[in-house]
Parts: sequence; C-alpha cells; structure tokens
Amino acid sequence: LVATGGASGNPVVFTIDASSTGTGTITGSTLTVTGVGNLVIDANQAGNSSYSAAPQVQRTVVVTQASQVINFTQPTSPVTYASGLTIPLVATGGASGNPVIFTIDASSTGTGTIAGSTLTVTGVGNLVIDANQAGNSTYSAPPQVQKTVVVNKAPQNINFTQPTSPVIYTSGLTIPLVATGGASGNPVVFTIDASSTGTGTITGSTLTVTGVGNLVIDANQAGNSSYSA
Repeated sequence: LVATGGASGNPVVFTIDASSTGTGTITGSTLTVTGVGNLVIDANQAGNSSYSAAPQVQRTVVVTQASQVINFTQPTSPVTYASGLTIPLVATGGASGNPVIFTIDASSTGTGTIAGSTLTVTGVGNLVIDANQAGNSTYSAPPQVQKTVVVNKAPQNINFTQPTSPVIYTSGLTIPLVATGGASGNPVVFTIDASSTGTGTITGSTLTVTGVGNLVIDANQAGNSSYSA
C-alpha cells in the first residue's frame, strides 16, 4: 500500500474499514488477502502542533474467486463388453479441495453405473463421463470436463461337436447335433447348407437323413445388445 502524507511528518497508517466484505490483514504497508470480496482500505495521518490531521482517504481492492481446473485422465477406450467390466476413473481437482464427482452424461448411448471413481459397464455404446468439482468461498467451480468410453459388443463363439460321420444310410436314420453357444444366451440354430449333396431334415437338434451324400450342417447363434452374432 503506497501513500504519501502531508507536512506533519507523521506516518500514514493503513487499516481495513469495517464496511469491507472481504477479509485480510495489514502489517505496516502490506495488505495480506485472506478472503474474497471488497477490501476497503483507510489511509489516515495524524496532525501535530502545526498541521491538522489529514482527511481520511479510502481505496478499494476487489478480490474475486480464484479459478481452478480439473485434470481428467482419459479412461481406457475402446473396450470390449464383458459382464462385470469395471474401469477406473482418475481426475485431479483444483485448490478448493472438494472432491471430483463423476457422473454419466445424459448424451450417452451406452449404459453403466458409477460408484465413487469406478465405472461399471452394463451395456455397449458410448459412455460420456462428466467430471465436476464444487467451488468454495475462495475458488470458483471449475469448468466441467468430459471423457468418452467406447464400449464395443463382445464376440461369442459356437462350439459345435462333429456329428457321427461317415454313416451308412438306413430309413429313419437320425443323428444328434450338439453345440454350445456364447454368452448372448440365444439358442444355436441348425440348418442344412445349400451346398449339401445329400438330403435330410432338421428338427431342433436332430438331423434325420433322407438321402445319401454330404450333409453340410450350419450352426448359427444370434447376438444381442451386448454380444455380436
């Protein structure tokens, strides 16, 4: 704080006026700010035998909230869907000391839940993650930061046991078809491929042979919202 007094030679004394909305302390001619608001500074100088006290002079220091930022590390992306898949969310907030809060943005096309700093994926699509931090009396809330996790469908496989082959034709010959599908839970569906040179019919998982030749059996399983076919 810089002021020059009059001819009495007495020092200019600085004090914080009671009308101030901010907080601080003064030592000599140095103002230390301790909180936001308006700090009204009074400057006074005493008189002496020849000079009267100088009229008080006021100056105002406007102290605004400091800004802060969130450093949000990009989560692993893209990922392949799996039941119970979790992804850690890592972010460092600003000086307010308030925690960074993660939420799933309404614009997301995927599904999931967040507990603390852990994202649990429950469906495929784009998961847009919002990171926010509250301000306090001296720091404003930082701008929201978003990161996107792309969740792709998981693959699945069919384990198809080789049916008995070769076989000798007999009337009414049946052959069981055994296959285990993937995690979509949809049934494995058997059909006779058009490339077959033999003839037959399929009911469920039973092949009934009606003519000699090669019977090429196709096994297919549909996908769902989380698993590809």
